[in-house]
Formats: sequence, C-alpha cells, structure tokens
Amino acid sequence: MEHIKEGSRVLVADIGGTYARFSYADASVGVSSLTPPFVLETEGFATFGDVLQEVLDETGRPEVNAAAICGAGPVVGDDGSASIDMTNCPWQLTEVELTKRLGTSRVQLVNDFAAIAQALPLFDEEELLQLGTGTPDTDGPLAVLGAGTGLGVAGLVPDGHGHYALIDGEGGHTDIAPANTRELAIYERLLRRFGHVNAETILSGSGLEALHDALCEMEGLNCEPVSAAEIAARAATGGEPLSAEAVHCFTNWLGAAAANVALTMGATGGVYIAGGIVPRWGGLFEAARFRARFEDRGKISAYVKPIPTYLVVAPDPALKGLVKIASGLLES
Repeated sequence: MEHIKEGSRVLVADIGGTYARFSYADASVGVSSLTPPFVLETEGFATFGDVLQEVLDETGRPEVNAAAICGAGPVVGDDGSASIDMTNCPWQLTEVELTKRLGTSRVQLVNDFAAIAQALPLFDEEELLQLGTGTPDTDGPLAVLGAGTGLGVAGLVPDGHGHYALIDGEGGHTDIAPANTRELAIYERLLRRFGHVNAETILSGSGLEALHDALCEMEGLNCEPVSAAEIAARAATGGEPLSAEAVHCFTNWLGAAAANVALTMGATGGVYIAGGIVPRWGGLFEAARFRARFEDRGKISAYVKPIPTYLVVAPDPALKGLVKIASGLLES
C-alpha cells in the first residue's frame, strides 16, 4: 500500500451482541498481516472502555497508529466524536473513548456490515461458496446481508476507477412479507406476539427461536423454549420436525430478503450472505431452497436470475474490511 509507513500498526475490532473480536495488522502489508483475533464475551464487561482496556493490557499495550471498530448499530455524530449505541448489547462505542485509550486521533467507527461490505473485494475464492447460478457484473454494485444477533445489510457501488462508495444503513429493519398461507399463519402469530414484524424479527438468532415457537403454537404443542443453536442441531439430525421446518422457513425468508436487497441496490455484482448463523450451518443450509426463493420475484424474476449469490465462509470477515478502513486513515 502506497503512502503508508512500514510497520504502521492498526487495531481493528468487531463488536457484536455476544462477542467482541480484536486484532492487529500492519497497515503497510494489509489483511494478510492480521493477528489471530482476541475474543471476549461482551456480557463479561460493563462498558466498551472496559473490554478495550482488557485487550490492551493483555496484548502488552503496543503502539497503535490507527484504529477502526465496528458495531451492530448506526453511527451517529461527526468525525472524532461519532458513536454507536449498540442495538444488541448495552454498550456505547465512542471515538472519544478510542482516542483517549489509544493515544491517536486516527480512529473510525463503522456499522458492522459496512465493515463486511468493505471486505467484499478482498475475499479469496476459497473464502466464498457460490449459491446456485449467476455471473457477476464486474461494474455492478455488491450487497451483503447476514443474520446473527440481528440482521445486517450494506453494499458497495464501484466508481469505475477501482474504488467503491459504501451504502450503509439499517436495512435489517425493513418490512418482510409472507409468500404462502403457511408463512402467513406464522407471520400473524409473530405480529400478535411482537406488535411489529420486520426482517430482523425473523432473520436473527431470536428470530429462528420465534419461528420455532410459532410453529409449536400452530401445531397445538406446548414446547419448551429452545435456543437457535439447539434448533439447528435438532434440524441437522432430523430429530424434531418443527426444528427442521423452522430452519426451512428461515432459509426461505433469507432468500426473499436477499432478493429485496438485490432489487433495491441493483446489486448485479452479487449478493453475499454473511453473519453469525448461516455460515456455521454447513450442510444444514439448503442453497437450492434459498436460491429458489431468491429467484421467485414474479414478473421481475428475469432481473434477479443472473445475479450471483455467495456464502461468505471466511473467518471474521469484518476484520478484513476494518483493516482497509484503518489503513485509509494513514494514507497521506
């Protein structure tokens, strides 16, 4: 990378609702220099400042030339004083805190899926699994979405000169619709339970649990609460039909949400699936089911069918994007 001093160290961190992942990299080398992530559970710390201090102490407080941190929530405020009120854990991330703890003003907060979006052009072939058919338009926008503690959405628009403009928002909170009578019955139960149903209501860890609860109610069963991980495990072994159906419903709605993002962003360069749930499912994730729902767009189906879809299987993908962002803070 030009204009970056050799040995410039950057700190990057992906702060999720459950885990906080920290890593260092040499900005003059790039993503290949990322250190193995230092992973901590968020519930073990009262504030972001506390967990940041723990990481710095445990890693010997190395000099940091720049830092980029992502979190699940919108970024508000101006450069240098921006903050993120985490949507899925009781922390506030602030650039003021980062500057104070790190001793550098070259810090930036970004939304978690904005960080993953920045990594999309950096993934190696083995870090992606194509879902179905389609060929990317090399001049077209790219989009990424993924379910974890919540549902994240972001995109990149190429400028024609080798760079990209970021599309960043809270697309996980847009509406989502049923496509058949079974889904309508599920949706009605979710609406009664929550009062409002958006994409994240369904496409998240708690959403998978809510789908299972709704199916139990529809079958007249008094099911015990089951975690998202347990639902996936039961579906994988075929031990419980309602768990399998919950996963099927989740996959169908994820395909619909991906198609909605593709249509909204014009993402002819491809739609990428990331997040903390689906990439961990392995063979449980039915690519054909996902792709069929993605392509089932009625009279606009011919528009989405050529758009490729990919599963991001790279570990800690946001950290790659954060290295790119932090390195940009050092470019002169």
